[in-house]
Amino acid sequence: MISLVFYIAIMGLLVLPASDYFLGLVILPRVKPSLEKDERSSRGLDGVSAIIACHNEVDHIERKVLEIQSQFQDAGVTMFEIVVVSDGSDDGSNKTLEQLAEDNKIIYRLVSKRQGKPNALNVGMEVAQYPLFIFSDVRQNFEPNSIKHLLSNLLDPEVGAVTSELVLSGKSSPSRTLMNRLKKLESLKGSTTGVCGALYLVRASCVLHPFPKDIILDDLFVSLNVMKHRKRVILESRSIVHDVNWDLFYSGRRQGRITAGLIQIIRDYRGLLFSIGLKQLVFLYGQKYMKYVAPVLFAAGSLSALFTCSEIRFGHFSISGLILLVLSVTRPVFVKETLLLVFSYMAQLLKLEKYSKITWER
Repeated sequence: MISLVFYIAIMGLLVLPASDYFLGLVILPRVKPSLEKDERSSRGLDGVSAIIACHNEVDHIERKVLEIQSQFQDAGVTMFEIVVVSDGSDDGSNKTLEQLAEDNKIIYRLVSKRQGKPNALNVGMEVAQYPLFIFSDVRQNFEPNSIKHLLSNLLDPEVGAVTSELVLSGKSSPSRTLMNRLKKLESLKGSTTGVCGALYLVRASCVLHPFPKDIILDDLFVSLNVMKHRKRVILESRSIVHDVNWDLFYSGRRQGRITAGLIQIIRDYRGLLFSIGLKQLVFLYGQKYMKYVAPVLFAAGSLSALFTCSEIRFGHFSISGLILLVLSVTRPVFVKETLLLVFSYMAQLLKLEKYSKITWER
């Protein structure tokens, strides 16, 4: 019986689903672009609406508005608007936004009492008048021509959303580099199952509007709805967003919010999940959920291995130890980051209630 538990946990639930994900990224054929061309969208000829939700960003919001304005101009987009919604800001942001609106640089809307990012985005989408949406956060910086590169992917009418690539400041992060590579492979084989909330482009027709006001991961919710519309979500590696360093980006508070959001998707939006197709479900599992499931299953398998026959026990722990040793010698920073992330994710599962409400990330 204990041996059966071991084989179910390690082989049936851990190894096989993980193999489906990684092998799928290797052996699945690349998606061929559509023979049709959407020249107008790829050049933003019918207009682009940039939507920004802002809460207490007095030190950054003007820089962000000017950055996006400059990006549109460099991309040759003449029909654009920047819609900024202040969600209960009380730090002086509203005064800055009022001045920017007077200078005709933005369309400004104020939500006097803070109601959360999804509501602010809903207000922005109600105002937006163009068929393409750019969603952007305030804090991060973009590489030149990032919006131009995002738009170029809409030449394929089967592409519904395009996400930028996130690069963390400071020392190079092997775990972040691996994540970006996996997202790129997912894009080539179908759709990547998430977008970088700091900067992404989406066809307005693929966005479920309004967002549920309690949705935690609005960017994942958007990408799932794009796939529901049978459009692709792809990563544009030339569009680069620079964010904080690894330690700040993977803070416990942020990881807790992500954990709660992923569980909310399973609990409340199963119909949406089943609408995206089996391949994309495998990609979603590999990118978002495997980091929670794998450590639990490995721990269960290791515990059961202690009480099985000596052959299973020796094989399991010797192979696991050898893999860890080789990786520790050849990829020490990757092993360090991975272990820190695993312990962080497991800790967040124990305190989900703390993150049950929408919170803003700085």
